[in-house]
Amino acid sequence: MYKKQCRINSVSITAETTYSILFFILVTVLVLCPIFIQPTLAQKVFVQNGFEKEALGKPPENWEVRGEGMEVTDDVVKTDKRSLGILGGADDDRTGVAIETENPIITVEFWVYIKSGGRSFNLKIITADNIAQNNGGAYINWNADAVRLFDGGAWQHIDDFKTDTWRYVRVVSDASKSQFNFYTGNDRNEALKDRGKKGLHFRNLAIGPVTKWVAFHVYGFAAPGYVDDLLIYEGDEPFNLAVDPIGKLATVWGHIKGHSTLR
Repeated sequence: MYKKQCRINSVSITAETTYSILFFILVTVLVLCPIFIQPTLAQKVFVQNGFEKEALGKPPENWEVRGEGMEVTDDVVKTDKRSLGILGGADDDRTGVAIETENPIITVEFWVYIKSGGRSFNLKIITADNIAQNNGGAYINWNADAVRLFDGGAWQHIDDFKTDTWRYVRVVSDASKSQFNFYTGNDRNEALKDRGKKGLHFRNLAIGPVTKWVAFHVYGFAAPGYVDDLLIYEGDEPFNLAVDPIGKLATVWGHIKGHSTLR
């Protein structure tokens, strides 16, 4: 009887020890998880838009818009059925989105198609409160097989840029340095691996410590341009789109474009 009682007590103690260990592991996991997960969650995405849910013939919903030359189209498209067309307009027409961040670095990525024929649209990454401001940020233009920047005094060549074909562009803008980096490729993978053009100058020094707007801008316009799969996020670390195990980004974007609520 005594031996039986000892065995029961031993089993009870073993069970209590096991439960204690499991409880300790659970508490440890709950405490440490935020430490390891936080860096991933902290990367804020401002825009993730493939324009599939936008109305054809109109600019994207809830964007700041001036002029009538920029609209969602199904004419020239990279993925799925719609893209943003920068088709014309008067000088200083633009469409863009507001950014709220405390991070001086933001990244802008997108597919772009520039038709031949001369000057196309500008990309502005704006540190001023006013979307119409041209100074104080990255000011990029596509023109006649080239992409260039305006440094406040003159247009400067960044790189050659093929027209009449889709290219992937990645721009990393740092308001604290009044500089940006420019990367491109035949797809996102190539753009992420591209050595790029680095330390390019803003059009004048940054007006504020962070980006306030990202806008597509028309000035001296001659050749239409198209944008698809626009992605804007904090920091210079590439945002992870690899939800597909074999990395088919067109498929990934098709999923995002069909289900994303980020605008």
